[in-house]
Amino acid sequence: MVLLGPVWADNVPASQPPPGDSLSQGLWWLYQLQYEKARALFDDYAHSHPKDAAGYFYKTATDWWQLAQQFEFKLPKIEERLEQDYQDTVRVGKAQLENATSDHDRGLACLYWGGAEGLNGRWLVTQKEWRRAYFMGKRGNNLLHRALTYDPTLYDAYMGIGIYDYFTDTLSGVVGALAHLLIHGDRKRGLQELQTAIDKSPHARVESMIFLIEIYTSEEHTPEKALPLTQQLHQEFPTSPAMHLAEIMAYYGMKSWTNVEEESQKFLELSQQEKPWYTREGVPPALYCLGVTELWGRHDPDRAMPYMTQILNGGIDESRWVTFAYLRQGQIYDSKGDRQKALADYQAVLARPEIWGSHGEAKQYIDQPYR
Repeated sequence: MVLLGPVWADNVPASQPPPGDSLSQGLWWLYQLQYEKARALFDDYAHSHPKDAAGYFYKTATDWWQLAQQFEFKLPKIEERLEQDYQDTVRVGKAQLENATSDHDRGLACLYWGGAEGLNGRWLVTQKEWRRAYFMGKRGNNLLHRALTYDPTLYDAYMGIGIYDYFTDTLSGVVGALAHLLIHGDRKRGLQELQTAIDKSPHARVESMIFLIEIYTSEEHTPEKALPLTQQLHQEFPTSPAMHLAEIMAYYGMKSWTNVEEESQKFLELSQQEKPWYTREGVPPALYCLGVTELWGRHDPDRAMPYMTQILNGGIDESRWVTFAYLRQGQIYDSKGDRQKALADYQAVLARPEIWGSHGEAKQYIDQPYR
């Protein structure tokens, strides 16, 4: 992915992409979570460069981003798009490799083809289609290494290689057993490869930073390492709700409640006012973070309750934030001694899809009241 810095005018962050080619502008829109604007530009590039796999790859990346950001929602049309764009990238990438006249062009063909295999493989992991995902991941990893063999300066490849190495070394249970049979990763090497992409890649720097943030917060449990990366991205993309929320979640992981409250209040106001490129979809996560600041930061369940109530009455039933609002509301009722209402909220969590350990947490508080 391309890193684009902010454009400032009278200290106001630009709400439009800076000048550049259609791929660069499409990526800017993608980081604002404006998927259709991004896709339109990648479509234009693919139509004007039909033998170049880049446009098709970035269309695939847009599909993956939307599915990853909105994973709790049913988006069958986007899933169909992902499959079609993946197939188009592979088709064009294969032809580009066969017709290439230089090692650099051969490397680019392998880069985009392998990148598409990796994107589709990561989507299959979320669908628990382990066998297909790992064969696809292995194929993509081989293609990315092949790209570097053709042209060692294609540093974009290090992002996919780093993700592959890290996660195939750290997955656990039955997934890990399958991974060790088919794939040999290396956690430390994966982190180094992601850092190489951040330091040297002209096109994958932002995406590599995002993956490293995810690893530090969710896998390594070191949010303090993620924080400077989130702050940099928020500064470089000041109108992006995704980058802003990533910074808030780093503070959340660090239990830095003053910063969580300050940034969440800003996020809430921008989302309520729908300032570019914030939308009303940002209201529930902002309310949730403000609520847990009261519950866990100030130990004030009475002040936390209205935030959870607003989420539950917000009319977006599929949202992950509704699930977690039920959990926190149950904790609030438990802390106030109203066990029956707390149990009803925990049961409501179990009636919803499992998200980020929500069922395990609800069962824990059903067995033992929250204190």
